[in-house]
Amino acid sequence: MADEKKVIDLELPAGKLFAQYPDLSGLLAEMGIENVDAEKTFPEVAADLGVETSVIAFALEASGYSVQGLKAADDGYKSPLDDVMNVLFDNSFHGEPLPDTSSSGPMLAHMEMAIRRAQDEGKLPK
Repeated sequence: MADEKKVIDLELPAGKLFAQYPDLSGLLAEMGIENVDAEKTFPEVAADLGVETSVIAFALEASGYSVQGLKAADDGYKSPLDDVMNVLFDNSFHGEPLPDTSSSGPMLAHMEMAIRRAQDEGKLPK
């Protein structure tokens, strides 16, 4: 049986998404998002945490989900997506070159560094 595409509709309550995708709560827990109110949507959860919904959406997409219903906020927020792409593909962060890695997975090492910096800057929950 072929893998079913995992689609997250951000307008649905979290409880419905957890019932549909049992692994979703564990994924969120890895991101530091726990005890999610089943009646709230992910944008409401993000607002409660003080993070942008796009950050959670990006993490979900990186984990194999297809995210629908993301509405861009017109509040001056700058998405970390450009920074993440620079780290992954241009080997820099805010113009600062990244350290060389001797591991077989430099892309993952760079992604981990980008996540840690985003957490330090308050763009992602710790």
